[in-house]
Amino acid sequence: MTSNLDCVGLGVDDHAGMDRLIGIALESAESLGQAGGVSVLRWQDSSGARLIVGVRGDEVADLLPSYAGEPGARLASVRAVNEDVVVADVVDEDGQQVTMLAAELEQRRLLPAAGTVGGLACVVALGVDVTVWADEDAFAASDASLLGDGDDPGEAPAHVVEQGLSWPPRMAAESFISYGVFGDPEQVQAYARLNGTVLRAQRKAVAVTGQEFVVARVRTAGFEVDVCLSADDVRELPRPGNVIGGTMFLVASLPVVATTDRHAGKRSWLPWRR
Repeated sequence: MTSNLDCVGLGVDDHAGMDRLIGIALESAESLGQAGGVSVLRWQDSSGARLIVGVRGDEVADLLPSYAGEPGARLASVRAVNEDVVVADVVDEDGQQVTMLAAELEQRRLLPAAGTVGGLACVVALGVDVTVWADEDAFAASDASLLGDGDDPGEAPAHVVEQGLSWPPRMAAESFISYGVFGDPEQVQAYARLNGTVLRAQRKAVAVTGQEFVVARVRTAGFEVDVCLSADDVRELPRPGNVIGGTMFLVASLPVVATTDRHAGKRSWLPWRR
């Protein structure tokens, strides 16, 4: 599988490469805030590639690759379920829930201790194992659209035959399953199965690494997302109407408000509270 860093053109080959990347990021990162003794910093390349770095003293506490995407998901009741992942409801313009997602959040450490946050958020999907199909029909004809583990589903059940439903069951070209909303919260990770229609795409080059990556704006079930792909995984730039599907790692960024800490004289960033 492609690494999360590769998906935004920040791939490294060894520990020395990682140290160099973190050093570059820390030189010009902006402060998002501080919580629990950890300073949350965000570095952004001219390509839009991002690194969120948590620093405790002289040590890097955590590192999250991301991208400066466009808002496309209305999130509500964003709540932390473990040290890394938040779960949120995805709602429509009327506030009705359409799905749920689990993601790593750029501002995770800055979430309030009580209550929930939300708003029109950017959701970035790092495509660690994806395929691009020509269109909805091509996706529907592929084994990737099948629900289940790929084993022989056998004969169609009687109720399927009676109702004239297709068999075996398949996922729609715009469909979404967030694995992290199921199971033990302590074990939750931000991976999802995401299929969606390409609205537009562009190739990006990271100034500090020289690596390229592809960003495709994709419409899926209930929201729009920026899918980031390693250039090595994409032979041709996806076109509008193509379908992208596969395993994605989700990163979200909430709206933030700049404030000033009068005592420290520094800016801090607080998620917009619902």
